[in-house]
Amino acid sequence: MNEADTQALLDQLRDVQPPAVSALPAMGWWLLLLCLVLLVVAVLLAVRRHRARRWQREARVELQRLRNEVASRSVSSTLADCSQLARRVLLIVHEREDIAGLQGMPWLDALDDVCQQPLFAQGFGRLLEAAPYQRDPQISQHDLESLFDAVEELIRSVARRPSTKVR
Repeated sequence: MNEADTQALLDQLRDVQPPAVSALPAMGWWLLLLCLVLLVVAVLLAVRRHRARRWQREARVELQRLRNEVASRSVSSTLADCSQLARRVLLIVHEREDIAGLQGMPWLDALDDVCQQPLFAQGFGRLLEAAPYQRDPQISQHDLESLFDAVEELIRSVARRPSTKVR
């Protein structure tokens, strides 16, 4: 090849042109940002749910404490604590004004309404009506365990039920 041919070939070459650069980041960065946003939202929802169910964990711990200490405590104090726990659990779904004044059968009926089964007014929950106020109630261990089971079902029922409280 002579110099004229080489020059002709060189004249046909174009300057290197860089590709057009977009002002937007590449698609992978957008996907990474989307994943990060979704992760943050998921963590926030998990923390919110964990905090909202704190009462449930505390109620179960309290009930387990009552079960463990039943042999070392008087029956009337165990029943009084069980009654207080049931009232606190009921306050999760109802306003204080609606629950605080309930006594006797209306209170047991309110517990049954939450459980959607007659565990309190017609079951072992009747122990909560008068036994905490007796000096030395004669209640068997089996009856106490059945009452604890009813309170545990109350906790589960409240956890499944939406709150009727005005926030």
